[in-house]
Amino acid sequence: MLLLDGIVLGLVLGLLTGGSFARFARVHLKGECLFMPLLAFQLIVPRLATALGLAPAFALALWVTAMCGLIALALWNRHWAGLSIAALGIALNVVVIVANGAMPVSLDAIARLDPKLVPNFDLVHEQLTDETRLQGLADVIAVPGPKWHRGVASPGDLLLSAGAGIFVFSAMRKKSEEG
Repeated sequence: MLLLDGIVLGLVLGLLTGGSFARFARVHLKGECLFMPLLAFQLIVPRLATALGLAPAFALALWVTAMCGLIALALWNRHWAGLSIAALGIALNVVVIVANGAMPVSLDAIARLDPKLVPNFDLVHEQLTDETRLQGLADVIAVPGPKWHRGVASPGDLLLSAGAGIFVFSAMRKKSEEG
């Protein structure tokens, strides 16, 4: 949800400052045909792994590979404002996940949002404990808001959202396709 927030904020600010959807529509990224499949793949890997009974280590390796592909694509297009920031955000998430085998999620942060909420962990999420490595990079930031929107985010998530928003904003305002 946080990524969508960044994109929507970039769109709104882009429009309010003279940007246009037409300019955004003319943006062409290197390897752009790979962005959506990689995004979709990394979202379905946890469910797919469970449905197919894949070994968690294998499924995690698939997920990390997709994320590394997204980092590479973002860096390939680093001349566009925001995409280096987005790549850093993704990389921070990958580092903490690889270090722990899943993204650690703070139960304290969840409790600050809703003390009654019981989280469901999956292939790429686990409870943050005293043994968690790189705790500061984990999902430790309580993001308030309406019940349908709030959640727990990592510093990497915040950077990814900011980078995506900056990219959308700048792409709506650029007069060329060069970035």
